[in-house]
Amino acid sequence: MRKTFRTLSCEVSSYVCFSVCKIIERKMKMQKAALSERIFNILTDHIAEIEKEKEPILKSLFSENAETAMESEAFFRDYIDRLEKYLKKATVKKDGADTCPFPIIGSIVEIKDIEDSDTLKCRIVLPYAGKSTNDVFDASCLSPMGKSLLLSPPGSEVTVRTPGGQVRYEIISVSIDDLDIGKSDLSFYSNKPKSVVADT
Repeated sequence: MRKTFRTLSCEVSSYVCFSVCKIIERKMKMQKAALSERIFNILTDHIAEIEKEKEPILKSLFSENAETAMESEAFFRDYIDRLEKYLKKATVKKDGADTCPFPIIGSIVEIKDIEDSDTLKCRIVLPYAGKSTNDVFDASCLSPMGKSLLLSPPGSEVTVRTPGGQVRYEIISVSIDDLDIGKSDLSFYSNKPKSVVADT
């Protein structure tokens, strides 16, 4: 039977999605590693902390902007799911890696601008929990910067959408020595225009 253009387009789209999923799956397999008990426990506790902290954030968002809240809920669900899958595959050993394998919420990430080689440090925090300093600036986990950096291992190149265009960064290192996910200022969500809440 002759296939229509729409049918062929759907098949191509399905193939592309399948291919992308396979690439992600291969990357996850390559990331399988032996972790120290300390790092394993930190990541396990981190999942529990995010599970707890996301609830009031989502509740506040739903009261202001349901669409943004659903997108945020999907983000947190995917973030937690990817961490759980990583830990499920990981092994705990005495000589396992004692550094965090990728940026998580609360970690400080050193990145390099690929175009001009400038380096900077960024802490990924919960939305509206920023307290940037001269040495470290804070980026919401829901921002383009935060989403691009999270769970991407050192050496990765990420592209971040900014008002001035796209910027490419290389992840240099990840530090969890001063792990701090921040505390969202939930009062921000109250009586705010929906357009402002949508830009969280």
